[in-house]
Amino acid sequence: MVVGLPSGSPTTKWDLSIVVAYGKIIPENVINSPKFGSINIHYSLLPKYRGASPVESAILNGDIETGVSIQKMEYEMDSGGIIAQEKIVILPDEKTPDLRKRLIKIGTELLVKILLEFIADKIKATSQNEQEATYCKKIKKGDGLIDLNDGAVKNYNKFRAYASWPRTFFFKNGKRIIITDAILENNQFVIKKVLPEGRKEIKYE
Repeated sequence: MVVGLPSGSPTTKWDLSIVVAYGKIIPENVINSPKFGSINIHYSLLPKYRGASPVESAILNGDIETGVSIQKMEYEMDSGGIIAQEKIVILPDEKTPDLRKRLIKIGTELLVKILLEFIADKIKATSQNEQEATYCKKIKKGDGLIDLNDGAVKNYNKFRAYASWPRTFFFKNGKRIIITDAILENNQFVIKKVLPEGRKEIKYE
């Protein structure tokens, strides 16, 4: 993990930068400094879901597929040419932690598969279609708030998407109640277990 980046021109030269889930803007001079440039492993099928929360966004929106994109980095966020992509199916009850784990494995394997060919200039990056670009935001703690009167599928997708953080929650009698277990059953959002504020996990009744 990169702790800090130089503000001026780097004095040390290196061959290649590989970036994964780095949530800050990298200076253009740092991106372009390596001999072979910089590449980024992004967990969506770019140009869809450029930005900070592609895994959560795919689940939140009820997508049935997603994937991994390896792209040549440019200064504009997630806009560089595509070096390689691999598509996967999102399982019906899959939550963000499990989907992310699968994507990390696939991304690592894909990187190993294409890296030497990329360095040897045998793979050319393909420009993204800017007309198809969509963006996803940085998740905030308050995004986990759900309205129990919303549609069942919408709430279940939110529960799955925010399973690791910020987790889904609602308020009852002024207390924050975190949903720890829920299912979609007969087109109903069924809450199984909750974690009330200041208490241990209990069954939801």
